Order: sequence, then structure tokens, then C-alpha cells
Amino acid sequence: MRLLPLFFAFAVQLLLSHTANGQVEVEEIDMIAREEWQAEPPKMEVTRHIPRMITIHHTGTFKNKDRSIKEKLQALQKFSYSEGALGDGTPKKPWPDVPYHFYIAVDGSVAEGRELQYQGDSNTDYDLDGHALIVVEGNFNEEKINEAQVDKLEKLVLALAEKYKVTAEAVSGHKDQAKTTCPGTELYRLLPGIRKKVEELNNPRVKIGAEQLLSPAFAHLVEGKRVGLVTNHTGILPDGTHLIDLLNNNPHVDLKLLFGPEHGLRGEEDTHVADETDQKTKLPIISLYGKTRKPTPEMLEQVDVLVFDIQDVGARYYTYIKTMLQVQEAAAENNIPFIVLDRPNALSANYVDGPVGRALDPETGVGVIPVTHGMTVGELALMYNGEREQKRLKKADLTVIPVQNYKRHHWYDETGLPWIKPSPNMLSLQTAIVYPATCLLEGTNYSEARGTMYPFEHFGAPWVKGHELADQLNSYKMEGVEFRPVTFVPDSIVDGIKIYPPKFLGEQVNGVKMMVTDRDKFQSAEAGIYILHALKTLYPENFKWRQARIDGLLGTSEVRELLDAGNSPEDIILKWKTDLESFRQKRARFLLY
Repeated sequence: MRLLPLFFAFAVQLLLSHTANGQVEVEEIDMIAREEWQAEPPKMEVTRHIPRMITIHHTGTFKNKDRSIKEKLQALQKFSYSEGALGDGTPKKPWPDVPYHFYIAVDGSVAEGRELQYQGDSNTDYDLDGHALIVVEGNFNEEKINEAQVDKLEKLVLALAEKYKVTAEAVSGHKDQAKTTCPGTELYRLLPGIRKKVEELNNPRVKIGAEQLLSPAFAHLVEGKRVGLVTNHTGILPDGTHLIDLLNNNPHVDLKLLFGPEHGLRGEEDTHVADETDQKTKLPIISLYGKTRKPTPEMLEQVDVLVFDIQDVGARYYTYIKTMLQVQEAAAENNIPFIVLDRPNALSANYVDGPVGRALDPETGVGVIPVTHGMTVGELALMYNGEREQKRLKKADLTVIPVQNYKRHHWYDETGLPWIKPSPNMLSLQTAIVYPATCLLEGTNYSEARGTMYPFEHFGAPWVKGHELADQLNSYKMEGVEFRPVTFVPDSIVDGIKIYPPKFLGEQVNGVKMMVTDRDKFQSAEAGIYILHALKTLYPENFKWRQARIDGLLGTSEVRELLDAGNSPEDIILKWKTDLESFRQKRARFLLY
């Protein structure tokens, strides 16, 4: 027996299985080649084809452990040459060779049948062009398929799907193609699970940096070291394990300190966060969103390396990226290696828009980004280091552990990763999509619907007329979004979490809801300017700025000043294009994906 059959050698050498973390791994499979079971050459002309589909059969005969696979295939080939009748009396025409491309025997051994470059045969009426035929020994209307057969069937299907780019929908049972009960009830019920694995193969989920930290390539960065971990409730691996537990339970890692960002380690605080102790590990938690915003030299005397693992959203004013910047600065200033475990940009990493405001750290001038920066946290860390170097500041000893299977155009729900709300009011990806637009209302006296189950998706004020505001916003003809009237009543608890008292608590608020109809066309940074313009246009007597807040969010006073001067949204948007193009050019140097 050898590992590979004749024609199919180049295809089956990559056989795929799924590890505990859901990733695809490569392994080999034993294959009995045609010459090993002493196959005869085809007796008639065979038709060439290219496999595009996989169709699964059963032999329809009961499993026979007493005969060798060699004997079974020789008998099947002899039967194939002859004209006669099937067991149910159906007439059978002669075939040039065994009808199936692969035969899986009762013991799980796999043999090459007809060479895959040639169409197979069937006694039922369907077009066999493009079908790779797999037959499993047994009558699965009356007996069960065993584990060895299931294992080899899954591996063989995945190998074919990998080689020939077969989609999950193109994997079928014989009964899906013709009038028959084949491949039998017991085998047919396995097909949904097999299709799911093919779908995972064709669209592998993103593998985040945290999953790779303890791999042979990166484990040396933390093994034997005292580790300070900056994380929160989003620092979860896809199997549900938190990175805190992964490191704390590893005998080769000394997890020493935990650092928490805004909203705390568990993501349930909506105000300034105090230091505390983690109840599970008994490790100290140092808040970086209270009196301390940056780890002190005294804190860093306790650690040899700092690790950052937090899921960001993708907007300038989401504070986790500023926390990362401040930790990175502390690492650079105190000669502590800094590791960023990369995660996807929830809003896709292609959308770059908005005014390029003042640096997130005004003292050093590092962190100059627009409203939507189109970068992952790892890419931002690289850019922060580049900005420090440009300003002749000491760079951090930075390692970014990148995500795998990631494309810049991926929205978070296309990564295969579970959504864990990054903060109390970021309830869903839909919330995150509109957040760059409506978070700007925090800089006004209008409600952004905090205190409801639709924060940032709804907005308004008691004096607003919903239909009037919807009509004004829809008149701008923004792509990918529509506005509809709505009313809401803000509460102090959202999704079970007590939040900072929202505007108009307990009052009926009239306003609109944003309905994103095409997220790839929707430009959230621009939408924010149109929303502010509409509110100032319709309700000039009621509209009030919270000046420090709006200027802080945008990193500039220019937008507020231009709106107050009566400039149109189009003119304001045009003014940021030159700086935005400069940012794009700078950003390009630090992109990993």
C-alpha cells in the first residue's frame, strides 16, 4: 500500500482535518492504487472531465468483513463489464470500468476506482460530467456506517473539495441527483455535517493572534517571563477560553499583573474604573481608565513583558486604541517588550474617512488618525512605533502576532469569530457600523439612544419631529442608508448592565433610526456631518454643542466652526480630503494584510 494513487497523487497528498481550535490541518491518507488491486484497463472508451462536484453512494450490499478490498474491487470491475440486472431486477448496461472513483471498505481502507480524470457511471439517469463518485461499502438503509468509514469519507471529501474548489452545495448524495434511496438513510444523514466542514474549508475563519501566542513560533516571548496582560472581556479565544486563564494555567508563564481599559476587565463599567482584584485568579487588576491611564515605572518593575489583547471597533474615538498607545509608550520608555495580539477591524479594514485630527497623545504627537482609520490594532501599533521614530522618540520593542485567513474587506461577521460586545452600548455589529456617525451626538444635546437596545442606531430629542428629520436626512441622498421616524425612552440599564445616566432618562424621545441598506457603500464618517447639519438646520434654537466633547471626538474644532458658519456638509467633507490622502499614504507603510 502507498500513500497516493496514480493520477490522483497530486490531489490526495493534502488531506484535511480539523483541530480542536477549528483550524484546518494537513495530513496524509493511505490509498490503494489500481495496480495494487490489479485493475484491468477500461474495456470501452471513457470520457474525460474535470471534477466540480462530489456525489456519495453506498454499495447497497451488506458489509462483508471476510473478503479483501482487492477481491471486492476485482468483482466489481468484472460486474461492471457485463450486461445484466441489478439486485432489484433493474436492467444494467455494460460499463467500461468500475463506476466509482473511490471505494471506502468496511475497515475504512480507501481504494482508487476509476481514474478521476474520467467520468464515472451510474445505472440511474443523471449527467455524470464533473461528478467525483465516492462509494461506501454497506447497505445504509438497513445498517449503520462505522467510525472508520466516516473518518475516511470526511477526509476524502475535504481533499477533493480543496483540490477542485468544490463548494459545500456541490457535495451531494446519489438520491439528490436521481430517483433512488442511495446512499441510504444512515449515510445520507451525515451529509449536512460534511457540507459544513467543506464550507469551513472554503471559508476558513480568522485565526486571531491570541490563538498563536503559545505556538512554537511565539511561545518564547512569554515562557519563563513575568507577564503583564492588558485585556478585557473580549480577550476570548474562539473555544471560549479567556487569555487570562490560558496564561495563568500555563506552568511556563508567570502571569503577574492585569491591566483593564475603559469599561473594566469584564466590560460592565460605564464610568471611570477603579483598581481591583480578579476574583478567579486573585491577580491585581490595574485600571487604565481612572486616575492612571498609563502604566508607571513602579508597576512595570514587576513584569518582563507586556501583552495587549482587546477587540477594537475601528473608530478614532473608541478608547481601547488610545489605551494601547499609552501602554506602548510605557513599554518603550521602560525597555519592556510589547506584544500585540492582533484582531480584525470590526468595520472592515478598508474604510478610511473623516477629518485627520490632533494626535491621540498630544504630548508626543503620536496617534494621528481620522475618524475611521481602516487598521487593525496590530497595524496601529506598528504605526505608533513609526510615528515615535519620526519624532525621535524611543520605539517600543514591538511584536505583532498577526491574524490568519484575514482579508481587509472582511466585516466582523465574515471572520467566523463570535461577536462579544466590546462595551456596554456596543450591542451588535450593526451598532458598530453606525457608531462613527452617531457617536458625534455625544458632542451635542441630542440623544444617541444610549439607554435603549438600539444605541447609536436611533437618535433624537423630545422636540424633534421624526418625519421631518427623516425627510431632511433622506434628502441628502447618502448611499447605503435610509432614515425612518422612531420614538424611544432611554433607561439606566441596557442588556442587564447599569450605564452612565443617558440624556432624557425616562422621557419619550422623538427621532429617527438609521437603516443601513448597503454597508459597503455607507460612509459613516460623512453621515455624521450630514446628521449634525440636519439637526442644526431644522432646530437651530434647540441645538447646543458640548464643545469640548465634539472637538475631542473629531480631534479638531474645524468641523464645529464650519457648521456654525453655515458651510454645507459637502464643503466640510471636501476640506478633509487632502489630509486624509496624506494619512492613507502613511498608513500604507504599516499594513499587514
